[in-house]
Amino acid sequence: MFGFDLICGMLFGLGVLLAFILGLLIYFIPTFIAFKREHAHKIAILVLNLIAGGTGIGWVAAFIWAFVDNSSKENKSITQELKELAQLKEQGVLTEEEFEKEKSKLLNS
Repeated sequence: MFGFDLICGMLFGLGVLLAFILGLLIYFIPTFIAFKREHAHKIAILVLNLIAGGTGIGWVAAFIWAFVDNSSKENKSITQELKELAQLKEQGVLTEEEFEKEKSKLLNS
């Protein structure tokens, strides 16, 4: 009888531990998404998630924010590509016409 109670208690404790870990993983989904997407405001999303995530509204706000407003990453990417195009033009790899064509593609996308 004592062995059965001990095993049941251990299984219950294991279940509680697994539920706690699963809860933490769900709680920090917005933060995981922001870091995975290399969001420009990933630290702010983490802070919002930590401080207000438990309210539900804070969690939803962090979740939505993790998917939107990542414009600085895109601008940085376009800026970097423009610099690379300019270097290729300076090196003579691209003609002026090719450079202008590729530049307009980047800026209009």
